[in-house]
Amino acid sequence: MINLRSVDLNLLASFDALMIEGNLTRASDRIGLSQPAMSAALQRLRLTFHDELFVRSRQGMIPTPRAIAIYPPIREALELIRATLVQGDDFEPKTAERNFSVAADNYFESVALGSLMAMLHNSGEGLSLDTLPLEHDSISRLQRMDVDLVVDYVKPETDAIQAEQISAEQLVVIARKSHPRFAGRKGHTLSLDQYLAEEHVFLPLRSRERSQLELALGGREFPRKRAAQVQNFCSMLPVVAATDYLAVMPSRLYHLYAKAFDLRWFQFPVDIAPIPIWMMWANSLQNDSGHRWFRNTVKQVADGLAEH
Repeated sequence: MINLRSVDLNLLASFDALMIEGNLTRASDRIGLSQPAMSAALQRLRLTFHDELFVRSRQGMIPTPRAIAIYPPIREALELIRATLVQGDDFEPKTAERNFSVAADNYFESVALGSLMAMLHNSGEGLSLDTLPLEHDSISRLQRMDVDLVVDYVKPETDAIQAEQISAEQLVVIARKSHPRFAGRKGHTLSLDQYLAEEHVFLPLRSRERSQLELALGGREFPRKRAAQVQNFCSMLPVVAATDYLAVMPSRLYHLYAKAFDLRWFQFPVDIAPIPIWMMWANSLQNDSGHRWFRNTVKQVADGLAEH
């Protein structure tokens, strides 16, 4: 059994840096240690946990199964300590040095990222932002503090994270203006039979049972004819512009690009409520003043989108 009195908190910070960087030199730079000091910390970690923890390879320092298993609770504990230390401190964006990260799809990048980056730049020169792709383990990444926020229209039913709805988006059906069955047609209505008679561009499945569209519609299934599958909403635009295929995408995204691709839109053929857009974050960051400031900034951007 490990004696907690023998564990130096700095060792856990070194372990965290090695897990993030996968490289001894970069890990030492990350936390301000010399390389010999980081090597010594790794040796003490190995003695503490009775495991090699990291194995050298051409790809860098590869964590052992033991390291992978203990990493999530150690990372969360370190973030809880950090959040406790800064709790109550006022975050000063003008003087702060902080990089934020958001996991989201290209909808967020297209409609919100420019405004969000501008607000960060105007608030403080030391603030920066990275966007990361949505992945199946996004919630686990939140819990491990690998990302500050996840922005998505799918909110898991769990108490392990915090969530707040920041916007809502209407889905529309898009087609090229010269589509032979819709050319010259006035209005934006489309019957369900007309919709299902056409071929469609799909997005990858978000689960084994449902497409992104069906998930967004609360699980309702539509027997659409699959013509093509693309990786994201933006890739749908040139495909629809060059074919007679239909696609479904968020209204704001369509209006950004409609003129450039010579597209038109139709209301979705069944009544659906606007799709909620959720902002999610780790419980342990709830009271972090810098994180709270960032969440409020994201909400300001979302409010600005709703006004247009």
